[in-house]
Amino acid sequence: MELEQLVTYTNNSQIVRRSGSVPSNCNSITFINIGTDTVTVMGYPIQSSYTLYLPGNIGELDITNYNVQFENVSTDQQLLVITKTY
Repeated sequence: MELEQLVTYTNNSQIVRRSGSVPSNCNSITFINIGTDTVTVMGYPIQSSYTLYLPGNIGELDITNYNVQFENVSTDQQLLVITKTY
């Protein structure tokens, strides 16, 4: 029985607090709305406490610049972005 070769990767995170572009350059990306305002990512609304997960297969690289737009201008605009990079 052969052992599968392990593939190493890194998870990175950042908190986005204003509308704009979020570059991916990763294999998978997760957007978690940890604020109270609805945020739209590439046309998909994410309500408070909800998540948008965009996975990739091994060997794939997402090079999308994701457009992030907060619905309201408030003090609680927070979008947690987690990326997985090989």
